[in-house]
Amino acid sequence: MNKTIMLAAVMLTAGTASAQNAPAGSAERGQKIFMHQMCFNCHGTVGQGGGVAGPKLAPNPFPWAAFAQQVRKPRAEMTPYSEKNLSEQDLADAYAYLVSIKPGPAAKDVPLLSGF
Repeated sequence: MNKTIMLAAVMLTAGTASAQNAPAGSAERGQKIFMHQMCFNCHGTVGQGGGVAGPKLAPNPFPWAAFAQQVRKPRAEMTPYSEKNLSEQDLADAYAYLVSIKPGPAAKDVPLLSGF
């Protein structure tokens, strides 16, 4: 099997496993929470990252445990979100939203970008 295909399969399986270990959440509700909590200011509306402000979260977010830890007790500049500000269910819903985000097309598949 080609190394690239094998690596992609492992990454896809890891992403699926991390989503399976997460509590049940609603992607639709999670998107509303993501916007209401202003996560998009640093991480972009679809988790694409905000340059120096916040890292890319989607597609393929961190595993649930790492995501929850970062939200509750962040490293670096992020403001912590306690259960008082963001319930466990809200956190699970926001994670479900990030997991639901699919990758965009490759540049080679976009006619206007095919020459790049």
